[in-house]
Amino acid sequence: MTADEIVKAIEEMENGERIKLLNRLFDNYFDSRPPKEQIIREKEEIFWGKEDD
Repeated sequence: MTADEIVKAIEEMENGERIKLLNRLFDNYFDSRPPKEQIIREKEEIFWGKEDD
């Protein structure tokens, strides 16, 4: 599929489907944040210290 074909398909979608697509694109290709579990673990280490301390 070409970029133009994809844009045309997006334009033909209902708004709800377009929003779902944008969320999936963000999650799969553009979200550079670390996983939630890693963020929680790092915050716990800051608050409580590392287990081996």
